[in-house]
Amino acid sequence: MKTVKNLSRIIAVLLILTMCLPFVFACGEKSDAGTSTTESNAGTEANPTEEAATTTAAPTDPPTEKETLPPTEPPTDPAELPAPDVISEGFEIIPGARYYLWSPNSHLYLTADGDYKYAGICQDEFTGGPDQMFVFEKVREEEVAEGVVRYIYKIRVLGTRDGYLDIEDADVSADGASVICMSEPEGEGSQEWTLKKQSRGKIYEDSGLPVFSVMSSLAKNSKCLDVDGVSLDPGHKVHLWSGGTANNQKWFFELVSDVESGKIIPHGLQEIPEEE
Repeated sequence: MKTVKNLSRIIAVLLILTMCLPFVFACGEKSDAGTSTTESNAGTEANPTEEAATTTAAPTDPPTEKETLPPTEPPTDPAELPAPDVISEGFEIIPGARYYLWSPNSHLYLTADGDYKYAGICQDEFTGGPDQMFVFEKVREEEVAEGVVRYIYKIRVLGTRDGYLDIEDADVSADGASVICMSEPEGEGSQEWTLKKQSRGKIYEDSGLPVFSVMSSLAKNSKCLDVDGVSLDPGHKVHLWSGGTANNQKWFFELVSDVESGKIIPHGLQEIPEEE
């Protein structure tokens, strides 16, 4: 009888345990869900901070304008150049081509003295840079006699910002006017020039290079580019002066393309022969 009672108790305990098991499992699932939610919330709370740090731009200084610098690379000639203008037999100029101008007096080169408004012109040692390159842009032709033509040019200085050889204040009333580089002319005709053939001289006769005086059309071709004081010093200024036949008023014209191709050696790099 006692055994039957014990068995009944065991069965009752098992039934109670069986009925309680679903509640135990349900509580476990609820606890897991709570843990997962907490972890998820923790991750969600961290992300906005990271996103804000990623998307927030650092403060920057206001933009500044870049300084405009002069050209550093020598420009090249156009693919096709016009036929040369024949100034005189054996003396011609190619409009649009680049030229170096070399002085037989000082053995120095015509040079733009900087890249700014009212920059002057001087003579200096050969560098081969754009500030020593000049382009003759033909403005017009004038027939001065039967079969004789005079060519009028603007002379562009490639080492400047669209600068052309000009005469300060367009004043040619007296010798010594400053020759400057300007984009717009100082006055009507102040940027117009003609070329006058000059003798090469005995020691340069074999060079074959044309030598000209650069005459001001505004001054009725009576004044030309002249090295002040017949100076032999680099950096000495070039101005406007009467004449055209003196050695400090003559300029040998060297085609830049011939120098770059090695066809000719610039006078500035040659050993200068002595006068006999």
